[in-house]
Amino acid sequence: MPDPVDGEWRLGYSATKIYPGADLRFGRMSSGIYCLTEPEVTFSDLDKGDGDLPGEDGIRMGRDYQRSMTVTFELGVDGVDRAVDRHGDMQPWAGGPLIGGWPTATRPPLPGQSEGNAAHRVREPYRWSSDGVDLLRQAWRADAVRGRAGGVAWLQHTTVGGRTRMLYGRPRKFAVGHSRLTRQGYTPVVAEFVAIDDRFYDATESREELWDIRWLGMPGRPGRPADAGPGLTDSRKTALIKQRGRMATYPYVRVYGPCKNPKLTLAGLWEVQLSLEIRSSSDYVQIDPRPFARSVMFYKGGSSSSVADKLTRSSPRLAEMFIPPGQWTAKLSYANASVPTTTGPRMEIYWRDAYAWW
Repeated sequence: MPDPVDGEWRLGYSATKIYPGADLRFGRMSSGIYCLTEPEVTFSDLDKGDGDLPGEDGIRMGRDYQRSMTVTFELGVDGVDRAVDRHGDMQPWAGGPLIGGWPTATRPPLPGQSEGNAAHRVREPYRWSSDGVDLLRQAWRADAVRGRAGGVAWLQHTTVGGRTRMLYGRPRKFAVGHSRLTRQGYTPVVAEFVAIDDRFYDATESREELWDIRWLGMPGRPGRPADAGPGLTDSRKTALIKQRGRMATYPYVRVYGPCKNPKLTLAGLWEVQLSLEIRSSSDYVQIDPRPFARSVMFYKGGSSSSVADKLTRSSPRLAEMFIPPGQWTAKLSYANASVPTTTGPRMEIYWRDAYAWW
């Protein structure tokens, strides 16, 4: 995919079964689906926990909760001069390419460029605009997402200087406004995207890795000496987590075997431990406290199962496993697996810095 550019928006999600995924770029004139006004961001009202003070003036302020936000777009689908949808006829959406994910030969051209798809060279503004609305509605309908509890799409925006932020949520409201310009190839659309929270996440995912592996001449992981001989013990059981945002964010953690009772400690914040054994280096447990996931899954031999009951009593609730802005030391600890092995476990920590605005 091309690099993001100033003022561009992207709506994306993964495919599910027969339903296609999406990676639709819009917002700029060159896409054929552009913003008529600056999109409006509306934060939901606080869910306030205020209560009366019986027999006296005033109120007692309880715990408040910030819920979500909504981004409202006023869009123009413009097929006056060129086609908006370049996929062509007989598109195999089931198992086919992403909605709005243009091959190089059929990507919407920049101003001054020639058409890429011969099937759309005949000048048909009304059809071009209608096909563009059809494409936008297909992506906004989000069939691959809305049929799954917890399923989310992402909305990404690039601002001046290439700074890119993203939201998690779902496309919702979609309204088409026909006018006398529709047959000339122009159709206005109002569309909304509802986020799961009020955080703006960095588009770049950060990652740190911990391991404790007794290396015996096997191919090493990054950072391991390539010319070291058998018997070298290679270990990195601590790492520095740098969360450069302005708001707390949720990580997700993958723990690979072999090991027993693995534990991750973020010094000064929390420690989470599993009461189970991971016997193979190809098997792993994913601890995912992100609001749209909230799960602990064991992936073993091509199958998966929930092991949320294996979290120890001293582990925090998933909703409390967040990383505030700042630098935090992560530490891996574990007990040896009961199977003969020459390697130890590996842990991967992923997160996105979180901000209060784009």
